Amino acid sequence: MKKRYLLIILVLSFNFTFSQVGIDTQNPRGILHTDGQKDNPVSGTSFTPAQQSNDVLITSEGRIGAGTHNPAVKVDARNSGNGAIGFGTSALTAAAADEGAVRYNSGMEYSNGNQWLPLLTAQPAVSKVIVIAAKTDNTVKLVTPAAATTTGLQNRASNYLVGWTKAFESNSGTSFNASTGVFTAPRNGVYVATFTTDLAPLAINYTTDPLNPIQIEAIWQLYDNTTGLLSTNIVNTIKCVNTMSSNSNGNIDAGSNCTASFYMTTGQRLMPYIWFNLNGSATAGFSLNNTGGYNNLTIAEQ
Repeated sequence: MKKRYLLIILVLSFNFTFSQVGIDTQNPRGILHTDGQKDNPVSGTSFTPAQQSNDVLITSEGRIGAGTHNPAVKVDARNSGNGAIGFGTSALTAAAADEGAVRYNSGMEYSNGNQWLPLLTAQPAVSKVIVIAAKTDNTVKLVTPAAATTTGLQNRASNYLVGWTKAFESNSGTSFNASTGVFTAPRNGVYVATFTTDLAPLAINYTTDPLNPIQIEAIWQLYDNTTGLLSTNIVNTIKCVNTMSSNSNGNIDAGSNCTASFYMTTGQRLMPYIWFNLNGSATAGFSLNNTGGYNNLTIAEQ
């Protein structure tokens, strides 16, 4: 019976003694503690940042500290030294890796359980392009952007807006040609473009015709990366329209605006124009409302 009691005491003593395991340290601070450089003090609770930086430990809460004795999360590598964490690639599908998995695949990616998605952690090598411009005159190119510049807008015709005054452009300052109204993408990316126009007050007078409604359209036209601005160069067209009653008792403003997002490749071009149908003839000589800041353009790279 004495031998049995002695054995129980020895087992309990062994478990107590080795409840914290230290590798190359006599003073473990967790369930398992490895001192890489064998530079920890043999007793006490005071450890310098340099002494902690080469340690790895597992706490009783199941947390892992790499270079720190006080991990605040499941895996904590924050310390005053090199706290970088390296991730390798993985051939697992996002579903197999499950939600929350992280991998490196020519860039950091995470799994949402269905697909691998990029972690947008890298900063661009150059600042994003932002263009702000205003139009304060009536210069346009009628019908096509390749036409000669003229003064005065025309009813029931495409009025390509040229002759902008650039208020601001970030980055190189050369993506937007204020004279021609053409924005050229400096690199592949998503660009949000918006412009607003307002015609000078006029009487809207047109016989009701369901096939020719009274309206004014603000339009963005995207061209390829060649040198032409012809119909064969058009990649995409986005139209925004405002409609109105067929007749007005007096002169009123007619305006429109258009905001759209475009994925543009390097060298593709974007240009704004308006088309309106406010009376029964294709007359020219209409004017923009050039006071009060109504006619503006903004293009922002995302």
